[in-house]
Amino acid sequence: MDYNDESSSTTDIIQIVKKPKISSLCKVCGTEGAQIHYGALCCVSCKMFFRRNIQFDLDIHQCVFNEKCDITINSRRACRYCRLQKCLAIGMQRELLRASHCRQGKSDVKTVSLLPPIDLRYNNRSVLTDNQWSHLSNIINAYNTKSPVGHVRQLLSTQSKHPIKVRFKMDKTYFLDIIISIYQSILPFVETLPEFQTMHIHDRRELIDRNLSYVGGFNSILVFRDAEVVSSTAFKNGFPSIYGSTIANEASNVAHRTDNDVTLIKLFIPVLLFSTSYYGLTSNTVNNSFQFNRTEMDSVFSNTNRLFYIQNIYIEILFKYMIYRFGYYEASLRFAALVKSFLDQSMCILRAGEIQAHDQVIQTIVKKTEVALAFDSDSMD
Repeated sequence: MDYNDESSSTTDIIQIVKKPKISSLCKVCGTEGAQIHYGALCCVSCKMFFRRNIQFDLDIHQCVFNEKCDITINSRRACRYCRLQKCLAIGMQRELLRASHCRQGKSDVKTVSLLPPIDLRYNNRSVLTDNQWSHLSNIINAYNTKSPVGHVRQLLSTQSKHPIKVRFKMDKTYFLDIIISIYQSILPFVETLPEFQTMHIHDRRELIDRNLSYVGGFNSILVFRDAEVVSSTAFKNGFPSIYGSTIANEASNVAHRTDNDVTLIKLFIPVLLFSTSYYGLTSNTVNNSFQFNRTEMDSVFSNTNRLFYIQNIYIEILFKYMIYRFGYYEASLRFAALVKSFLDQSMCILRAGEIQAHDQVIQTIVKKTEVALAFDSDSMD
């Protein structure tokens, strides 16, 4: 054997031995160095997470982001619900966990008393602070609690039980009932926000008076999606019969273009509620344009700076959450798209204000809301 050949062969063997092994990736969070734990390929961190959270009841608890959390090494601590769901989805088995404990001479997994999550802190590593995560979670929970989706679904279910001919005649009435439910849900939601609770009664009334119509219109996009209103005859027949085909088509196009991430819309609504920018916008029927009426725009709120401060709180929470989910570049694009969708929807609402049926609904709800706010204020005195 030639010495050089033998040396070359030995070198190749050494290189093979020294060649680093390719680490396996955790199927839950993507971390390197994963091994088989409880029947699936995962890292040690996800193994311990599965072991500690196996008693977490997925039927009782829920993800506040509609189970759309992206579980990575950076975000795996943000949502316990989605991380455990992913553990189960890749094949991690409760039975193997119990078996391994028994082999070690230990009893079955201890039942852990878990409190319902009121925030999303859970050792989060994003740019959001703990207080902001808690605030964000409370916004989502409050919105879901006060949402009219359940009532709207009940209205549509009741309507669907009528004969087709009767149903067609009732489409306009049912659609107006849906609109009323959407607008009436704004006050119960905003009343849960601590910043609104501490505002002067005059400022609270002013916010509702200015923003109810436009914020309610934007909120309808989310309610229509969740309650599947678009597929109903109340929408297909009632919407055009009240607002006309032009507004109906424009509003439908805006809803179609609006971001599909419902969490972003829910977080954007408080930003809109604490705004001063809509008052005095009127239509000019002569040249079919819109203009600002500035006769009452100045110094209406008792503390405008405080209002801007509150709005900035919600903008910061929303944008930081978007950075956490999508990165800065995509977050910027999505935020701009949300603003555009709201402005486009506001133009539809502005045109709808010229329709008597819609205007009467809004004015009635605004007056009832102001009365409710006055009653609450007297009760606290």
